[in-house]
Amino acid sequence: MPKTIVFDDVEWEDPSRGYYLTDVKQKTLWVDEETGATLALVKFPPGVADRLHTHPKANQIVHALSGVINAPNGALVVDGSAVNVTPRGEVHGRGDFQTESIALFYWDGPPDSELAE
Repeated sequence: MPKTIVFDDVEWEDPSRGYYLTDVKQKTLWVDEETGATLALVKFPPGVADRLHTHPKANQIVHALSGVINAPNGALVVDGSAVNVTPRGEVHGRGDFQTESIALFYWDGPPDSELAE
């Protein structure tokens, strides 16, 4: 049966993944108990958010909704017009945020991580 999840009805919590360097918060919106697939709204404060890491059991899809991210070629204003896909096992991270930023994350398996640095 379809289910509607209203973001304001879910509390911000500390994520269980241990690679964050700032006070990142998350709203876990949905978890498939059989596969570990997870949907979460994640809020990043300004600063470098995380260590380099991988998700060996899940592809990661991120739809950035708002904020400003420091990119190699300058600041990137996030407006919800793009998604980032990181294949399972690919090293990623070190996101550097200029402003509070919010993104919708989907992992198609357990989002368990391994540090890469």
